[in-house]
Amino acid sequence: MVQTNMVKACIKNVKISGISSVVPPKEISLLDNKNLYFGDKRRIDRVVNSSGFLKRRVAEDNVTTADLCENAANDLLSKLKIDRASIDALLFISYTPDFLMPATSYVLHKKLDLSDNCVVMDIPQACSGYVLGIYQASMLLNNGCKRVLLLVGDTFNKFTDMFQNNSAPVFGDGGSATLLERDETADDMYFNIQSNGHYYDALVCENGGFRNPPKPEDFYEDGTFKYGSKMDGGKIFQFTLREIAPNVAELFKYSGQKKEEIDHFIFHQANKFIVENVAKTLEIPMEKTPITTLTQYGNTCGASIPCTISDRIQESVSQKKNKILLCGFGVGLSWASVLLTTDKIYCSPLRDYEND
Repeated sequence: MVQTNMVKACIKNVKISGISSVVPPKEISLLDNKNLYFGDKRRIDRVVNSSGFLKRRVAEDNVTTADLCENAANDLLSKLKIDRASIDALLFISYTPDFLMPATSYVLHKKLDLSDNCVVMDIPQACSGYVLGIYQASMLLNNGCKRVLLLVGDTFNKFTDMFQNNSAPVFGDGGSATLLERDETADDMYFNIQSNGHYYDALVCENGGFRNPPKPEDFYEDGTFKYGSKMDGGKIFQFTLREIAPNVAELFKYSGQKKEEIDHFIFHQANKFIVENVAKTLEIPMEKTPITTLTQYGNTCGASIPCTISDRIQESVSQKKNKILLCGFGVGLSWASVLLTTDKIYCSPLRDYEND
């Protein structure tokens, strides 16, 4: 049994003030792919019924994760009437940056016209990235910052060879912006964060970095790059069934809060069966556990949780106080959960991306 690291923490003085989420307008259905499973409709139907995946949103070639997050950020800052000079830190969390250098957060710092008195940084995370981003933002807010802009998203469909092996394409593209502020009257946040790098290769893009830099043979005939994208679906599936429910159960034990007090359980939209299984194990009612976002938009990786909030509980978080559990898990391997409270925040519906 491989030992995993665990961080449990109670964070004070931090509130979420707003969330905005966007997806590209281009929609692709599994049913449109004539080559999927060699056109075996009965097999495709079984995949749709078991996994929940049907449609996904895909960014155009000239649209990046940064573009999606910029669009979400402009909506958020405009609706909340935030002075951009008051943003003390910008965090960009994604596995699909604009460049290897500089960090994409610097690009967004310019595009969003933020002050020079602003900490900016990229954090390469995917499916657990939203929870980890809230954790990092909370550290900053308890050490000098008053406002942190958290941008989380991914465009995994740009890893064009991810599904050369005829597996069902499940990834959707999306971006989000969340404003967190220091507030000494805020309810406590409780985190449980774990990681296991022993299985880093369960989902990996081997080519393009400095371990395996691009070579002439690393391109397909159409000019697209061979990222060496590989996903061990079985290994990731077993990891989620083994680790996610205990992580959440331990968080409830640590926080002293009861499941019955929680208004919404927002899990990373990895797979219908996985979410249902975790909810069943934890004895969580499915009416509090949205899963239809993955059917309409796909697995949007790091943006999955904020996209689900905007898509499924936007009215609830906008109109009243909510206790919410967020849980992300995937690439790394990494998994993290947080119990937090929102109180009549600005929350956009899940919007189509528009070029600002």
